[in-house]
Amino acid sequence: MMRPKSEEPSYLLAAQAGSVVRRLCRRMRAGEQPSPADLCRTIGALQQLADDLAHVLPGVQGQLEESLLAGRIGAGDSAGEAWSKVADVGEALAAARASALVMATELRASQRMLGELASS
Repeated sequence: MMRPKSEEPSYLLAAQAGSVVRRLCRRMRAGEQPSPADLCRTIGALQQLADDLAHVLPGVQGQLEESLLAGRIGAGDSAGEAWSKVADVGEALAAARASALVMATELRASQRMLGELASS
C-alpha cells in the first residue's frame, strides 16, 4: 500500500504524541495551577488519548501481520518461528490495549468525580 508523499509515517505521529505528553508532564511538574474546569478538561483529553491509543493498537498488529505476509519481516526465520514471534507481539499489544481501555475508563470516572467535586 503506497501512501502519498505528504503523509507523515505512523512512527512520526506516535513520536509527536509522546512529545506532547512529555511537555504536559514538564508543565505539571513545574507547579502549574490550572482551574478546576481546566483540570477536568485535561483529564478528559487524557481519557480520549487513552481511548485513541487502545483503538490504534489493533491496527499496529494488522500492519505487522501484513508485513510478515509480504515478506518485509521474518525472512531469517522459519514460517512457524516468524508467526510465533508475531503472535507474541500480538499478545503484548492486546495486553497494552486492555490496559489503555482500563485507563480510559478510570480517567472517565475521575473526570466525572472531579466535575461533581468542582460543582459542589
